[in-house]
Amino acid sequence: MKFSYTLFKKLVPAVKDKKEIIEKLNLHFFEAEDLRGDILDISIPANRFSDAASHFGIAREIAAILNVKAQKNVDYIPADAKMFPVSRHSAGACPLFKVEVQDKNLCPRYTAQYFENIKIASSPKWMQKVLIDCGLRPINNVVDIMNYAMLETGQPLHAFDYDKLIAYDLKIKTIVVRRAKKGERITTLENKIYPLDEDILVIADTKMPLAIAGIKGGKLAEVDRNTKRIIVESANFNGVNIYKTSKSLNLSTDASLRFSHNISPQLTIIGIGRAAQLLREIVGAQSGQVIDANFVKYSKKIIKFDADRFNKFIGADLNSEICQKYLKRLGFKIIKTSRFGAKSHFFVEVPPLRGDVKLFEDLAEEAIRLYGYNRLKSLPPRVHLRPPALEDQIIFKSKINKALMGFGLSEVCNYSFIGEDDLRINPAWKTEIVELKNPVSAQLKYLRPSLVPGLLRNIKSNSRFFGEAKIFEIGKVFYRREERRISPNTHNISEKLTLGIALFSKNRKGEIFFELKGIIEQLFRKIGLVDYLMPEAETSGGVNNFADYFLIRGEILEIKSGGKTIGYLGRVNWELLENQEAALAEIDLNALLRLVEEEHEYLPLPKYPSAMRDISILIEPTVRVGEIMQAIQESNLKYIEDVDLIDEFDISDKRQATSGKTRSLTFRIVFQAKDRTLTDKEINREKENIIRVLKNKFRAIIR
Repeated sequence: MKFSYTLFKKLVPAVKDKKEIIEKLNLHFFEAEDLRGDILDISIPANRFSDAASHFGIAREIAAILNVKAQKNVDYIPADAKMFPVSRHSAGACPLFKVEVQDKNLCPRYTAQYFENIKIASSPKWMQKVLIDCGLRPINNVVDIMNYAMLETGQPLHAFDYDKLIAYDLKIKTIVVRRAKKGERITTLENKIYPLDEDILVIADTKMPLAIAGIKGGKLAEVDRNTKRIIVESANFNGVNIYKTSKSLNLSTDASLRFSHNISPQLTIIGIGRAAQLLREIVGAQSGQVIDANFVKYSKKIIKFDADRFNKFIGADLNSEICQKYLKRLGFKIIKTSRFGAKSHFFVEVPPLRGDVKLFEDLAEEAIRLYGYNRLKSLPPRVHLRPPALEDQIIFKSKINKALMGFGLSEVCNYSFIGEDDLRINPAWKTEIVELKNPVSAQLKYLRPSLVPGLLRNIKSNSRFFGEAKIFEIGKVFYRREERRISPNTHNISEKLTLGIALFSKNRKGEIFFELKGIIEQLFRKIGLVDYLMPEAETSGGVNNFADYFLIRGEILEIKSGGKTIGYLGRVNWELLENQEAALAEIDLNALLRLVEEEHEYLPLPKYPSAMRDISILIEPTVRVGEIMQAIQESNLKYIEDVDLIDEFDISDKRQATSGKTRSLTFRIVFQAKDRTLTDKEINREKENIIRVLKNKFRAIIR
């Protein structure tokens, strides 16, 4: 919004330097910019239009910042007191007029005054300069006074030619504030015709609309060179209605901008008082009847201020007296201090135009901005820093998401509920499942204990249209805690983040399971999990029993790491997918995140050297390599640091095979102790122990 530096110097005589004022405003008030000549561009926040979107308002701020006095008429005034006295006497035989407000919600206050002895001429050069600096075009002395008074006070004003108003009974002229009638039109001052509808508020006489309320005056009651008598309007309109009307008509003015920000009804009497003063001084007008249709009850706003609380809130060290001085300079009134020995407490009366100040925190902001934000000292936070576990989980999810999408999988998002049909497929869930108190339907009756039901539905629906599908889902599953199964209250409900992966193909039977296994191995490599195994699930194991209703028994692998089971994968039961090939896996991401973090933990370099031994064996082709490596590792967890498969080949020549063993494997075993260097005797003893385990458990032959 543009402001005149010339007018600021007039309102605050202590102002000497434009650059200094701009710097002070930027530090203590709002963003200000130096434009050409005497023009300043100041950004006014939406909640400060009542008190600050005017030269009086900015002048108050400048005076407070510089701690100097401004002209008396710039100071805040109590509600409905007259900053400029409004004359209520009749000028000669003053004709009567009246105001009729038909919609009090859209027009909470309408103030109007009659003036006569009007002589239309050009306005003074100093006034024209201020108008031009602020982006307004000088027209004549009456219209210019309306615009100038608006720039000073922030209250839009409009003048009607009294003699052009049509009276119903030819005696009493009436200004009617009403909604437009269907089909009505208005010609504005620029000779543009606008169609009106019933949502638009207009100012009218007894027959025709004279102006679009709060936006633009009409041609019918225009002030021209023949005008002798006028009625000055100073009103308050509903901001939402003005904004909608401005948008619907595509007509924006300085007045509509101000009214759209819900300026205070207290401004009407201030604006018309200033306009009356200028009309008398410049035009020589005689003022007459005043009507103030006010439907707003103003009540004083008093807020308790605690200096101790202020200092804790802001991080400053200001005593009660200093806080009071800053608030007084900004126009707040200190009306009462505490009588109970608390010197830091006092009470503040908020100026009538400061509708933005409602809480103690608002007062604190006022005091500290005048003190200066730049004077606040930077202090480190006095809080205990905690590891951002939730953030780690989000980053981890994102990493898994990107990896799987890079493998060609598509992400799905299913409901967190399952129904009776899902429960019938897997009755094992009955002891752990969480039932909703008010389910939407029978098929959304329980919180899901697994991602599997949703993934299977995705596979079924995709199989109708596509030959294959690769999908995954990351979501939470829910279950009851074992120690409190009886009560289904929220207190005994646990949840965990889970990853589910499902693959389906009509043409690649027998390959899907191994593709899924490879995807999981590549995923672990991407996220940094090195220590894991995928042994065959035990027949009596919990994973096998849990997944057996969905997966084919005997074709389920456990996913283990750190000695714990973190998931499983297997081939989907053919009956569930109408004899089509599919595989799925489910992994506990909470456990996986902990394991990945442990993998990346810092460990010091070992002080003592390690030793390596190779063991080559002949084994049956059906024995899994992972099981052999796990058995070697578990034979002595204290000294065996690592086990790797370094060589593998099948013996095709039956004559070279011994006892039917057709597969040769070579393992490299790393031995290391943390407290000493192992001797050859100790290493050889451990090697013999490993050989004994391999012979007894896998019937291996040592080469």
